[in-house]
This record gives sequence, structure tokens and C-alpha cells, in this order.
Amino acid sequence: MRTNLIFEAIFIGFFCLFIYKSIEILISFPINIYLELFIIGFLKHFIGYLIGIQGLYCNLLKDSNDLNKYEIKSNYIIYECIMEGLIFIYFGYLLKFIKIDNKLIYYFILGFILHIFSDYFGIHKLFFIYNCVKKN
Repeated sequence: MRTNLIFEAIFIGFFCLFIYKSIEILISFPINIYLELFIIGFLKHFIGYLIGIQGLYCNLLKDSNDLNKYEIKSNYIIYECIMEGLIFIYFGYLLKFIKIDNKLIYYFILGFILHIFSDYFGIHKLFFIYNCVKKN
């Protein structure tokens, strides 16, 4: 297990909360839970790409001392966002069986668990292989 994994998972949990609260503020009408899960997963990946979280993550995956050694290059960002949205629906559905009534706790736990799951099953390594390139 990587040394930063728990810290990263906590950060992602709070990032999911931020996205959820933003959606709650921007959309004044109730939406289907599965649509909400998809939107949060999609935006988590897309916003992370836009603001540079994924570029930083490329460097953290290599436990590099130089946090400016790698950068993100994704030709499939929309596809990746859709996949993350679908993964959020799947795991969000499974998490519903735990019966968490507080949506803030629900989205924090969902982001936290998905981050650890992705690391454990090698999804983060695949992300690094296909999306992180060394800077010149």
C-alpha cells in the first residue's frame, strides 16, 4: 500500500462532498439518486482533470520526490468521466444497503472507498500507464 493512500482517500471523500454540495446549490429541484451519482462521478473526474489534481496524482503514484516530473495527457477524458460516473452508480447502489441517511457521510464514504478500491485493484496503475507522461 502506498504511503499517501489514506490521505488521498480522505481528500477524495471531501472532494466528492464539495461536488455534491455544489450540485445541491445549483440544481434547485430533486433529481434521481442514480443521476446524481453519475453526475458526481463524472464531475469528480472532469474537474480533477481541469484543475490539475490528476496531474499531481501522476507524480504521487510514482512516489516521486519531484512533484513536477509527470503530467497528465488523456485523449479519452470524456470516456473516463463516463466510466467514473457509471462506477459511482454501481458502488453507490451497493452502499445504499448500509442505509446511510446522511448524504454528506454517504458521499464522503463513497469517495473514500472508491479511491482505496481503485488502488487495491490496480485501476490507479492503469491510469498512470495510460495517462501520465514524463515532462521534457
